[in-house]
Amino acid sequence: MLNTPPALESETHTAVDGDAGSYLDEMLGGVTPIGTGDSGFGAVELVELAGPHLRLSGGIALGRFRRLSDVVNHQQGSIELHDATVLRRNGTATRVTTPSIWVNPAELTLIGQATSDIGSAPPEFRIQKESHLLMVVTPGHTLTAEVFIPVGGALSSFMESTDPAFIPITDVRARSLADRRIITRYQFALLNRRHVVAATEVDADSLKDSRAI
Repeated sequence: MLNTPPALESETHTAVDGDAGSYLDEMLGGVTPIGTGDSGFGAVELVELAGPHLRLSGGIALGRFRRLSDVVNHQQGSIELHDATVLRRNGTATRVTTPSIWVNPAELTLIGQATSDIGSAPPEFRIQKESHLLMVVTPGHTLTAEVFIPVGGALSSFMESTDPAFIPITDVRARSLADRRIITRYQFALLNRRHVVAATEVDADSLKDSRAI
């Protein structure tokens, strides 16, 4: 489980409006969905997938790629999440687990990780970049995060681009719009550009008050 607060929902497993995880928990209970059980998918990155109404934890196989961002941005069709657990909106695990589940990337807002070890390209392919602190509004969250663009590049051009579909961001602090008590932190995440409703660059000093988001 990634960095999440204690459970805020009732332990009676009652479904909560806008929380698909709680509905699945109520529907399936202790039933384990059928899966392939195929463990021959090589190196796996542990992640949390978060959308406006669904949250999951599990692993994404890297296959022939070195980095999670390469896998996600070259993905054709649904993303397969291995050894998956359905989470409630606040990040606590439900009783619903499955060896694999396929998720439509277009419906994901964040693919988050607890570690910031995102790997580095060979020296000949490295591009000098500088960080910018962004405040972002999505259909289900407000968040702050660092985004990196080439030195001398324009942040406006980066934000207006459609490629890559998922933007690497670090030091992420996301607050649920459905319940502002729920705050999740990821050291590294991929942010779906298509879910960015609004974004602006902010000064770190203006966010000293944690209530800003």
